[in-house]
Amino acid sequence: MANTETGVYVQFFDQDESTQKELPPLGPFEALIIRHNQIIGDREHIEHDMMSHGSVERWLEAELELRRALGDEPGGQRRSHLRIRAPRGDIIVRFYDYAGDEAPKVPELGPFYSLTVGKRDVRADDKLLAVRATDMSPWTLTDQVRPGIAGINKADFMVFSLSARDPVRSEAPQAAPPPASVTVLPPPPTPDQPPAAAPAAASAAVPLEGQDTEPPADFVERRKVQREIYVARPAVTAEPSLTPADVNLILRVDKLKQQELAEQLMVERLRREQHTSPEVALRAEAPASLPMRFQPPVREREAARQAAAVDGEAPFTARLLGFLWSARLVLVTVLLVGSAVSAYGYFQPKVVSSGAPPPLAFAAMGDKIQSADWTYTITSVERSQRLGTTPANNGGYLIVHITVVKKSPDAAPLSPTDFLLIDGAGGRSQAFPSTSDVYAKSTGLVWASKYPTSTVIQNYLAFDVSPTAKDLQLLIRPANVQVRLPDP
Repeated sequence: MANTETGVYVQFFDQDESTQKELPPLGPFEALIIRHNQIIGDREHIEHDMMSHGSVERWLEAELELRRALGDEPGGQRRSHLRIRAPRGDIIVRFYDYAGDEAPKVPELGPFYSLTVGKRDVRADDKLLAVRATDMSPWTLTDQVRPGIAGINKADFMVFSLSARDPVRSEAPQAAPPPASVTVLPPPPTPDQPPAAAPAAASAAVPLEGQDTEPPADFVERRKVQREIYVARPAVTAEPSLTPADVNLILRVDKLKQQELAEQLMVERLRREQHTSPEVALRAEAPASLPMRFQPPVREREAARQAAAVDGEAPFTARLLGFLWSARLVLVTVLLVGSAVSAYGYFQPKVVSSGAPPPLAFAAMGDKIQSADWTYTITSVERSQRLGTTPANNGGYLIVHITVVKKSPDAAPLSPTDFLLIDGAGGRSQAFPSTSDVYAKSTGLVWASKYPTSTVIQNYLAFDVSPTAKDLQLLIRPANVQVRLPDP
């Protein structure tokens, strides 16, 4: 019996976790749209892939991760990678712009058995389809699957199964059974119908060979699924009720404020009637025109005169202390700023530059190699007979795929001269400089010129090496680390 399953299944996983810890696949989906870090898709029914064994908790965790990726649950997708597969191995990928596809158009790519979507790359059957620099950057296509599309930027892409889109073409044609011979007898002629019309009616009743006699199928509208929207609401807390004692206290405070305000208004009104400034009453010698009720007592006026005489003859130390007290806020601010600057300089790491390189170390492909300013990772190696217009002196080219991350903003620019290829006999080969014609769009190799801090950048190193060279090692000079490369 032929397999009738259609659609695609999605599986969430992390790059560094083992296969046993990966979540089971979910589906089927007629189509999936990958837009930035969100998935757009809909399932007519829920099916679990029973070929992969897992506990109920793993299935529930997979369903929750899918709802996060679809936006039905808050928090966003927690696993960095997702793998898309189809039961028939007929995955089709179409890159386009979801908001409005603009030229140049990208043809559909496929069919593929498996599609892996990461944070920075999209791979189909271990072939790199597209890369991007950040989560919000568009996808830049490569020519590993289809020539002529390298360098095209598209924001989104859609994944679907060829059998789900065109089920009639995907299924194998079946031989139709031979038509059974049916003998149709003409009805007896009626009095109103002449006998000659009976054979004509009988011939019209016999269906022609190959004519479809089945009634046409009725159009059924697709069922609309209403999604549930999760909204987090804070718990409602009941406000505490006021006691009679609290009400009495509030009334007393309001009454005191009203009395104080009435007294202040009365004093202001009397002063306006006398046309006298309030500061006049605070002087040591009140003017004669000031009414007696606004003048301070005699003892207070005498004390004010003595205080004025003492202030006029105050020593330098008293004046200095007065100045420091008036400027206390400025002085404290200056001291705090100075302390902060000193503490920042004290806690800064002390960089000791020494001319001696670090000791030689060894690493394998896929390991993250650290230097003072950069992080290197050798992802893959491939060989080619020709690149660009530069002929190979040794018979072929060795292309090393490397990703770099800039850790320090003050790091020196990265150059192909920082890498050296060592063969089994001890021979050393330099990589082609960044100005060589091997780093061009026509060859698919690009040497990046800008390196944002903490951003993964894909680079390529090209060496002129014999196709039969073995025991090759790549020396990363800034880190003084040798990486063993696979033999052809």
